[in-house]
This record gives sequence, structure tokens and C-alpha cells, in this order.
Amino acid sequence: MMLRGMVRMDLNRRLNANRALSATMSFLALIGWGAFAYAAGTSVRAERQLRDELAQSKAAQEQLLAERNQQQVAAEDLAQIQAKLASSRGELETLAQKREQAASQVAAARQELVVLTKRRDEKQANASEKGSVRGAKLSSKPAQVAAQGKGEKASETSSAQAAKPPSKPARLAARTKHDA
Repeated sequence: MMLRGMVRMDLNRRLNANRALSATMSFLALIGWGAFAYAAGTSVRAERQLRDELAQSKAAQEQLLAERNQQQVAAEDLAQIQAKLASSRGELETLAQKREQAASQVAAARQELVVLTKRRDEKQANASEKGSVRGAKLSSKPAQVAAQGKGEKASETSSAQAAKPPSKPARLAARTKHDA
């Protein structure tokens, strides 16, 4: 009986050992499944996070592409503006040259006007001197003046008018007579 008692003890010990082993294995299986569930959950969260980051990266990339396109358009606009500016500068230089030419023409015209005015003044002075000399000759010869009559008076009037420049209405009237 002792043998039986020992076998029973041995059997109880083995049974307890099997139960402890079974409990330990169950516990380890639960821990394994828990770790698996945690890993799966973490994996899903990580995958979601990576997808969100990928979506953000794509959005950032699209935004950068849009900004690049805007910069290209702005660069094209800038090139057009620079071309217009260069064209405007060329036109400005051309206008400045034309202005200088016009200024030199005005200066030449003024010089010519001064020369013509001097000539006119000289001719008027000469004509008035001739008119006063004729007047002096005529006053010394009163008999000749009376004999010549109205014909001389008309020539005196014309010489007096030559000495004095005609007024503007007289010049216009002379032109219209000449043109007609």
C-alpha cells in the first residue's frame, strides 16, 4: 500500500504539475494572444498614421506644385514686363533723340529768325533813310513837286509805307489781292 500511496502521491504531483503546466500554458497563451492583439492594434494605428502622413505629403506636394506653377506664371509675367520695359526704354530714348532734334531745329529757326529780323530792320532803316533823303530833296525843289502832281504823291505814299512795315490787316489785304 505504500506503493499505492506513493503512486497516488506521484499521480497527484504529476496531476498538480500538469495543472500548473496547463495553467502556465493557458496564461502564456493569453499573454501571447494579448500581445498579438496589441501588436495588431498598434499596427493598424501605425498604418493609419502612415496613411495620414502620406495624404499630408501628397497635399503638400500638390501645394508645392501649385506654387511652382504660380511662380512660373509670375516669371513669365515678369519676362513680359521686362520686355515691355525694354521696349519703353527704347521708345523713350527715341523720343529723347527726337526732342533733341526738335530743340536743335527750334534753335536754328530762332537764329534764322534773328537774322531775318536784323535784315528787315536794316531794310527798314535803309528805306526810312531813303525816304527822308527824298523828302529833303522834294522840299528843296517845290516846283518839281507841283509839276509832277498826283503821280509823285502816290510814290511818296508807297515809299513811306515801305519805310514802315504794313500792319497786319494791311498785309492780309495785300495777300488776298495778290492771291486773287
